[in-house]
Amino acid sequence: MKSTLLANVLVSALCFFSVSPAARGQGVGSSGDIRGTVTDPAGALVPKAAITAEEPDKGIRRTGESDGNGEYQLTGLPPATYTVTIHASGFQIEKIKDVIVTVGQTVVLDFHLKISTGSQIVEVTTEAPVVETERGHQADTISERYIKELPIDRRDYLTFTLLMPGVSNSTRVASDQDFRVKQTPQSGLSFYGSNGRGNSVTVDGGEANDDSGGVRLTVSQDAVQEFQVNRSNYTAELGGASGASINIILKSGSNQVHGSLYGFFRNDAMDASNPFAISQALGPGAVFNPAQPDSTGTPLKNSLNRQQYGGSAGLPFKKDKSFLFAAFEGLRQDAQNAVPLLTNTSVFRPDNGSPILVKGVPVPTNNQVAILNALAARGAATVPCLNGQPAIPAATCAALLTSALTVSQSTGLSAGAAARNIFLVNQFENNGGLFSYNTRQYLASGRFDHHFSDANQLTIAYRYGRDREENPDVQSLVGFSRGSSIHDYEHTAQAAWYHLFGPRNQNEARAQWAYTSFNVIPNEPGEVGLDIPGFANLGTQIFLPNLTITRRYEAADNFTMIRGHHTMKMGGYFLYRGNHSESHTFFPGRFVFGSLPGGLLSPCLAAPAAACGLTGVSPAVLNSLQTVSLGLPQFYQQGFDNPVYNYPRPFGAGFWLDSWKLRPNFTFNFGVRYEIDAQYGPLNTDKNNFAPRVSFAWDPLNDHKTVIRGGYGIFYSPVYGQIADVVQTLGLVNGFRQIAQIFVPLTGAPGNPSLTSAAIFQTLFAQGKIQCTTPAPGNAACITPADLAQFGIAVTHTGPVPPLSVLFSGQPGYRNPYALQAEFGIEREIAKGVSVSGSYIYVHTIGLPCGDRHQPIAGAVRACWTRKHPLPAVEYECGVPMRGRKHRQLLCESAASPKQPVFVSWRSRLPGRDPGG
Repeated sequence: MKSTLLANVLVSALCFFSVSPAARGQGVGSSGDIRGTVTDPAGALVPKAAITAEEPDKGIRRTGESDGNGEYQLTGLPPATYTVTIHASGFQIEKIKDVIVTVGQTVVLDFHLKISTGSQIVEVTTEAPVVETERGHQADTISERYIKELPIDRRDYLTFTLLMPGVSNSTRVASDQDFRVKQTPQSGLSFYGSNGRGNSVTVDGGEANDDSGGVRLTVSQDAVQEFQVNRSNYTAELGGASGASINIILKSGSNQVHGSLYGFFRNDAMDASNPFAISQALGPGAVFNPAQPDSTGTPLKNSLNRQQYGGSAGLPFKKDKSFLFAAFEGLRQDAQNAVPLLTNTSVFRPDNGSPILVKGVPVPTNNQVAILNALAARGAATVPCLNGQPAIPAATCAALLTSALTVSQSTGLSAGAAARNIFLVNQFENNGGLFSYNTRQYLASGRFDHHFSDANQLTIAYRYGRDREENPDVQSLVGFSRGSSIHDYEHTAQAAWYHLFGPRNQNEARAQWAYTSFNVIPNEPGEVGLDIPGFANLGTQIFLPNLTITRRYEAADNFTMIRGHHTMKMGGYFLYRGNHSESHTFFPGRFVFGSLPGGLLSPCLAAPAAACGLTGVSPAVLNSLQTVSLGLPQFYQQGFDNPVYNYPRPFGAGFWLDSWKLRPNFTFNFGVRYEIDAQYGPLNTDKNNFAPRVSFAWDPLNDHKTVIRGGYGIFYSPVYGQIADVVQTLGLVNGFRQIAQIFVPLTGAPGNPSLTSAAIFQTLFAQGKIQCTTPAPGNAACITPADLAQFGIAVTHTGPVPPLSVLFSGQPGYRNPYALQAEFGIEREIAKGVSVSGSYIYVHTIGLPCGDRHQPIAGAVRACWTRKHPLPAVEYECGVPMRGRKHRQLLCESAASPKQPVFVSWRSRLPGRDPGG
């Protein structure tokens, strides 16, 4: 494992995206604050002024009072549009309407009272500052108005997060070693170069993540009031993430009946053709005749019929007391994916050495045809044509090699090769072309709010999601038999209670239950996999089927108290993560083919000039399709018996923080969070995850137009669930291997060189096991342990580890990944409603999981889940101390990579009232 530090300095260009100002997340991440200072006409501070914030559409009412310093604060306000009224003895009553409070925001409203001359109420026209002078970290809020009016190519509101500084699409990360299989999805959001898995997403404060760092099915876009994106260095009340914390707030009902209906329809009438959509050169059952000219496919057009529709409704049950809001969204899509496996029958012929472009320069490739032509030109001259066979005339050799290197129903050097050729042609005919890519997704949600009083409020919500996708991965060179379908079901119920003990004390409590069924089902269950690089991937994917049921129970309680210039919060959090996964890892079995030396077939291919007197031609190799025809897989791998992982992993956290107003224009936030991410059995539970965090926000001119902010913190990410799964099921735990493995290379099993992957493949093919598409009842795969007994292979779970088994284990002292985050920035309002800012961000994520290959067990490859340290003095590789030498770093998503971007961004409040608040 190689220890490295990757330092990248990124200067980002202007971000022309308008957002509402956002601040620290409040409570359980679903409320905001209003605060400010009250003065008289002479500028003197006014104590004991009564302040009231009311939301007339929902009956929300909060009251407070200015202290001896003339300062007031209303906390725990649900995101909405408020009317704020202030009353002080001897002064006119003042009222400000349309005060928008968004999630996590602290709105600063200062009042300058006038001497009373009567009993009139004065309406003050003002706007909250565009610069958030109370916020000490990097955050943005996307309100309902932006969700409605910004363009988007699909109804996925989280996509708007990609418009934020430092955010990119993590599904485009250039890495093929990032657990990008369907059963371990990730969020799709990379913050400052992360892998898209270390983020926390909540809905009304309740977590919405899955065990792999992805996002579960949530709600329709019309049900979202707004959401806040805390990009870095947020306060201690938010956690469970080394990346961002995203808080989604749902709409609620009001005193007015309101709703929406919509429908979006699209088909292929105005779509361009997919350049990879080409008909098959041979239809199912057709014969490829090498003596005839090649057949080619013709361009096709993918079909598409897509309907997305839904609606929402909000209504009161009792004015100012009880409200209901419900939303539904459906997606029905019938589309096609293109699989260009057989667009030209030339793929079945010997390689002709056509050059490929490498950085614009033609580079010659494998030229088997040149060797064959040179042999034919030598006529009766004898050459050592086939290994182990007598020399024969060169022309005869050319004919034999042509037959060996051509895949067709009429070629092959043996009966076995001819049968394999028939099978291969059939596989290419049936696994390519256009295949259905149909989607059915439904999202439904309901939220009930009841106000017992101004001091007691209850919210109950339910969400349902269903997603079925057929063949999302059938494209490129992935044949239909390698494809799968996704069946995803989600049920979530949540209850939250808010209690106000008084103007200075409040409590928020929440409980949530979530049930998820996430299944990835192969098109051909139990069929042996054939990996043919450059030509096709066929048969069942080696991790499928994968059947997962999760049950998650969550409870949280946050208490807030205001004491003078201190706003203190403390709270506890518990999440029970129950996971029952049945992942048939390695069960289907697979034979992996690839290019092999031409000398395995003929000396004329390996050394044309030296062996066969052929000048002017280069040596040639056997391509991966030809090695299937010849029955020469590079290796065979399969697993057996128990694929079930069923162990809970509780997660707990506690925090304390203080937002201290050192001066009216300077806020200092400091706190600490502790998290414990319990792991089962052999994987270590990290028990020292203390996360201190500090930040400040300074308004140097005290005019709410300029802010200087900065801070530093430590942020821990939960351990991905798939790590605990593979350590348990693919590891050696107390001498027991839950999934027994077989691995045989082409060069022969250690200690038994006659047992090769070629012998296994050719024998099982002759017995019909490779061609099998449906396992016998009671079997997980077409190839069973009984089929391997003829080779002297015994499937065992104990005793000596079979040669070349791949075992996973947790590194001793395995710890949670964590990020060191720091930021410093300046923001200035340059015109009414317009501000510009410049920020420096430092994010250093340490300990993201890596698979590190080592061989502490004789004859076995041991893959350890390890973590990368920044500058280690002593590290461990599968429990073996390593001093004085570097590590091999293999199969890593990412390691310890500091990101230090500088951002310049532009904020502008759009004119008009935001209907969503």
